[in-house]
Amino acid sequence: MKREGESEAVLSLVLGLLSIPLPLIGWILGFFAIGYARKAMRKMDERDPKRWYAVAGLVAGIGGIVMDIGILIAALLVYVFI
Repeated sequence: MKREGESEAVLSLVLGLLSIPLPLIGWILGFFAIGYARKAMRKMDERDPKRWYAVAGLVAGIGGIVMDIGILIAALLVYVFI
């Protein structure tokens, strides 16, 4: 039997991990991962072992967004200076 918030936690992990290698749509997936992770963490108990899926999805989503911003800044710098 699935507990409340478990599917959102797994979905946030999957979206967060997909946001890292996909540079053009990764920031969108990262925002969705953060949203689903926050939703799952509100529903789940702190001692639930599946809560770590939501935490990992949150971290991966933030990492994907930061990497996409870095790629965008690097591309703009190359365009401006070359």
